[in-house]
Amino acid sequence: MNKSYHRKLFAAFLATILVLLVLLSGLGYFQFTTYYLHNLESRLAKEAYLTADMARYRTQADGVKRSYQDICLTAARDALTRVTIIDSQGIVLGDSEVSPGQLDNHSSRPEVYAALHGETGVEIRYSDTLDMNMLYVAVPFSDGENSGAVRMAMPLADLQDIYKNALLGILGIGLGCGILALILSFLVIPYFSRPILEIAAAVQDMAGGNYSRRISVHSDDELGVLAHAFNNMGQHIEQNLHQISEVKNRLEAILSNTVNGIMLIGHDGRLIYANPAAVALLGLGEDFIGRNYTESIAAYELLCMIDEAKVSLQSIKRSIVLHTRGGNIAEANVVPIINNGVSSQDILLVLNDITEMKRLEQVRKDFVANVSHELKTPVSAISGFAETLLDEGISDQFNAVEFTRIIYDEAQRLTHLINSLLTLSKLESEPVSLNMQIIDLNSLMATTAARMNNLAGLKNITINYYDRGEAANLKSDPELIEQIMINLLDNAIKYSSEGNIIELILEESADRVIIKVKDHGTGIPAAELPRIFERFYRVDKARSRKTGGSGLGLAIVKHLVENLHGQIAVESTIGTGTVFSVTLFKQ
Repeated sequence: MNKSYHRKLFAAFLATILVLLVLLSGLGYFQFTTYYLHNLESRLAKEAYLTADMARYRTQADGVKRSYQDICLTAARDALTRVTIIDSQGIVLGDSEVSPGQLDNHSSRPEVYAALHGETGVEIRYSDTLDMNMLYVAVPFSDGENSGAVRMAMPLADLQDIYKNALLGILGIGLGCGILALILSFLVIPYFSRPILEIAAAVQDMAGGNYSRRISVHSDDELGVLAHAFNNMGQHIEQNLHQISEVKNRLEAILSNTVNGIMLIGHDGRLIYANPAAVALLGLGEDFIGRNYTESIAAYELLCMIDEAKVSLQSIKRSIVLHTRGGNIAEANVVPIINNGVSSQDILLVLNDITEMKRLEQVRKDFVANVSHELKTPVSAISGFAETLLDEGISDQFNAVEFTRIIYDEAQRLTHLINSLLTLSKLESEPVSLNMQIIDLNSLMATTAARMNNLAGLKNITINYYDRGEAANLKSDPELIEQIMINLLDNAIKYSSEGNIIELILEESADRVIIKVKDHGTGIPAAELPRIFERFYRVDKARSRKTGGSGLGLAIVKHLVENLHGQIAVESTIGTGTVFSVTLFKQ
């Protein structure tokens, strides 16, 4: 581009110079020929008048008159021209080139005719006598004896040679001036083209994204004004793009990190944008931009909502099931884009995965139902047996004692349930104040196993703990760890058959200890494992109520472990048993 402009500017300079040189050379040549011809005519006219004077005084000092022919020969020799003397009748009296008798009457010659009438005649024409083009100048004369005209003639060939030499001179001067102008153009054009080329390069850089480029042209002319305006424009564009980029980056950060799935569908039905949450929810995969939404979205309910919104131009909000996501439930909002009251036919899609919220809502419902049932059962028993005692009195001592024992057991069960609920509520609502100290976990586990063996013995179940014989020191809260082990062992006892063995295992590494409670009971189905730490959730509801379980023990264990910044995991196989693992990290 720069070379092209340089060539164009050079061509313009060169064309201008050539045109001027041609015009000036032509004008100079025309002026020279006109001026030279005028001077030549004047010179010939003067020589003609001198010849006329010679004819007037042709009588010599000795009284002998010179002939007109001699005067013509003398004048022609001095003037280097052809001289002719003609009388008033057009008869040639003398001629320096031809004998007068050989010439016809010249009165009809234009230059002679003008001279015979008292004027100076000038004519250029072809001479039949000399067989060439001639320049003729004639003037009137009178010597007292004769009157007529004196004519001077000059071959135009001589004049053409002079013109030719003059033309060659003018062309040589023009060529020299052209070469000089060409050299000056090479030197001057870069000076004029450099600012424009710099502006062009800066514009190219800006078009390529380099908005920090500035022009260093410093002048007060139009180029300086243009450069200053360009620099200001670049600065404003750079500032505006920086602001736009910041807004864009913030918007992208918000859209990329929001938990809501956001998608924009163009008026032509093609996907324009989808954030990572929308890609994950709808399983869009890669290269979805530009594809039709009917090809990318596999949720039929959602497609129907989009079509309905495009027709009604009203926002639509529904809960749909995403079968491609394993049955996740999403709240879908389909919003037609309307600008200034006119629909752009674009569709904004906002998806919110409410699967967990629905699950928690179901947990809450289950919790209310379970609490109601758990409270209703002992209250109904207490109420029923108390009413029976009131109706029958205490006449039947055996029934009175039995009913009183049942009322007591149910009251204890109710108290245990209420205490567990209070404990769980406290764990969930406020952080537990930890009594951190260095404890011998080996000794604590051996003591806990011995205590729980008394309860296990009622079902002929044995709790085995293999004493390591050495301390396993850990900085933690001994009461919480003991409560965790008691709840896990109690749960294992309830779900183990008579005669089974429960293993309490301690594993230690450099940065952690793992407490395992392993039973050989019926096991837990894989589908139930994700929910066993929920409040009141039971795998075998009939069995748990029979054994007196409330469904809160594992929920309490989970919160206790989290308060100790530990981890709990469960592995289970139907018919083989279950292993609960509690990992506590050393500090």
